[in-house]
Amino acid sequence: MSETVTTDGVQGAAGLEQGFFGAERAQHADEIDPAIWTRIDDYLEENSGGHERLIPLLHMVQGTVGYIPFAVQEYVADKLGLSPIQVYGVVSFYHFFTTTPRGKYELKVCMGTACFVRHAQRVVEIVKQVLDVEVGGVTEDRLFSLEQVRCLGACGLAPAMMLNQDTLGNLSPKDVRKKVLKLRTKARKEQKAEASES
Repeated sequence: MSETVTTDGVQGAAGLEQGFFGAERAQHADEIDPAIWTRIDDYLEENSGGHERLIPLLHMVQGTVGYIPFAVQEYVADKLGLSPIQVYGVVSFYHFFTTTPRGKYELKVCMGTACFVRHAQRVVEIVKQVLDVEVGGVTEDRLFSLEQVRCLGACGLAPAMMLNQDTLGNLSPKDVRKKVLKLRTKARKEQKAEASES
């Protein structure tokens, strides 16, 4: 296996730069669209200022890439004159940022008290079974990701789950299974249609 020395002096294997985050930095490096670097530069050029641009910039990155890779965090830190750990601190503090890829359809099951006592765990189990996905994971086809969250602010709809920006409430096990199966069928049809167009 060949070794390279990166610009920050850290050795990497097979040409992968390790950077501040070590091997984690390269974990999804091959999936990053190279256009993101230009988008970041353009954003910073169009929006003058200092460190206060960090959170809006991270929102733009996540909206574009679907998550905030470690390599992008390092790039943003460099561009804003911050340390990578400062950027990571913001990313890890706010629950709406993620460092792992998410599906096209994000399912977030509320585990707050009202939802929990109304069997939210059963909702999670059904979603896991139907989609073959673990909590915190993404399906192989990248269509679905599943998360458990502390609160959706929809206690009157318990048990509740979010599908991207839509809140689904008063879910019975039968409802959950039906909705998720229908969504999976729709998503796979869309994916096939997109593949045939390209």
